[in-house]
Amino acid sequence: MTTEIRKSPRHAFRVLTQTRTGFGGAVMHDVQLQVTASGALVWARTFSDKREAERCREEVEADLDSLGEAEFRRRWSVPSTA
Repeated sequence: MTTEIRKSPRHAFRVLTQTRTGFGGAVMHDVQLQVTASGALVWARTFSDKREAERCREEVEADLDSLGEAEFRRRWSVPSTA
């Protein structure tokens, strides 16, 4: 019986949110995945609906805690170089 050790992606990545004003006074909500060590941006998703942005952030946060690093990278399109 082999035991697979799943390395958590929580140590390598963090999720940030930002609210900003868009064109014509619209409010936009960004969800960003960053490399913890360098602060490099891996990807950002922009939403006009705050609830949708919050759901995305919660989903990414949950996956950071529950998936192994390889699974997380596949699910969220994180390149191996990040």
